[in-house]
Amino acid sequence: MPRYRLLAIDIDGTLLDSSSHLRPTVRDALRRAVASGLRVVLCTGRRYRTAIPIAQELGLALPLICHSGALVKDTATHGTLLARHIEGDVLGLLLDSLDEFGLAPMVYTDTFEMRTDFYLSRGTRLTHYHTDYLLKNDGWYRFVGSLRDGLPAPAIQVCTFGELSELQRIRPLLRERLAGRTTCHLLSSAKYLGNFLEFQTGTASKWAALSELLHAFRVAPEEVVAIGDDENDISMLQAAGLGIAMGNAAYPVKSAAHVVAPSNDEDGVAQVVAKLLKSA
Repeated sequence: MPRYRLLAIDIDGTLLDSSSHLRPTVRDALRRAVASGLRVVLCTGRRYRTAIPIAQELGLALPLICHSGALVKDTATHGTLLARHIEGDVLGLLLDSLDEFGLAPMVYTDTFEMRTDFYLSRGTRLTHYHTDYLLKNDGWYRFVGSLRDGLPAPAIQVCTFGELSELQRIRPLLRERLAGRTTCHLLSSAKYLGNFLEFQTGTASKWAALSELLHAFRVAPEEVVAIGDDENDISMLQAAGLGIAMGNAAYPVKSAAHVVAPSNDEDGVAQVVAKLLKSA
């Protein structure tokens, strides 16, 4: 087996189990990996504020890739190392399109120090999915008059909730209209009700962000092990030296990986780490 030097891991559905818990077996395995000299980088669709507690529990000091690669933050200083914004004209087109389909957008910005993470437009008709999300993120959002020109910083990500069948129908129409100017992932989370679409600028992906870190660390792509379970993980599963899909991943994710590990409810990450350390 090649000598792997960096482990890139998704959080929800991969590192955490189906109840969104970090199992002690997984936590201890990753701590052993770090102690052995293996670099561990979390690569998540989460925003920075909800991802950093996981990094801290694991004792990780490396940069954190969040918003599916649109933002990279320094966990020691909370400074921004990389940000890929959605351009204003693209944001306008996206917001108009979501409004046309009756979907209520939430716009995320890189405003951690302002203690506000995302914004909604006043008067937005919220679904019960949005309401559930807002209740679980109380205090971290604001309503503004306009999502086009009422934000304190450029948009990093746009999300909207809806019924799975509705989002599946609308997504190809949005992709055609946006013509590659944004990504468009259809995801779910054990923490929240319903499914959601997330959008970043078209150049953002977990692998694109990770590539910037690899250059700084002088780590080659073939020296990377990437583990994930959802479609926003596919870029890094395909490009890494070893791409591992979780057993709970959907078929397209498994087909993009080199190997399929046990599920997140079977301590799959811990089993992968044990094999890596044994072969080192």
